[in-house]
Amino acid sequence: MNLTIIFEWILQLHSLWAILTMTIIFYTVLRFFFNALQNKIFTLLDLRIALFTLIFCHIQFIIGIVLYFLSPKFKWWYNGLEEILENNEYFFYLVKHPLLNIFSILSITIGWSLFKKAKTNQKRFTRIGIFYLIGFLLILLATPYGKWL
Repeated sequence: MNLTIIFEWILQLHSLWAILTMTIIFYTVLRFFFNALQNKIFTLLDLRIALFTLIFCHIQFIIGIVLYFLSPKFKWWYNGLEEILENNEYFFYLVKHPLLNIFSILSITIGWSLFKKAKTNQKRFTRIGIFYLIGFLLILLATPYGKWL
């Protein structure tokens, strides 16, 4: 099978999964902030939504890692670090995009970890809401269309 076909298929999967993941994160953040404002009780459904969001984000990240190494843009590394740092397109796709995605996944994972240690409903909702929001904003910055943020 041709490597170009595999790359194109994974690129499409990455794009579609990104839209789905961003929608789920956005929904989770809104739900958790509204639940925190209304002093609701943290239910099993909230736990499942938070975990579902975490899983979707990690799958998106794994797809992105595979795509990063299969991409023809990965060959830009052979041009040298100096040229990568001087060229905005090279820098964005080889350095900035992967690092922002790593930090967003870290933020979401830290939010999940801190949520598990929280004892009150208010802390549970706010910890997931804040850290998932940070992850959401970092993912927005990592998109090629998010350079305007």
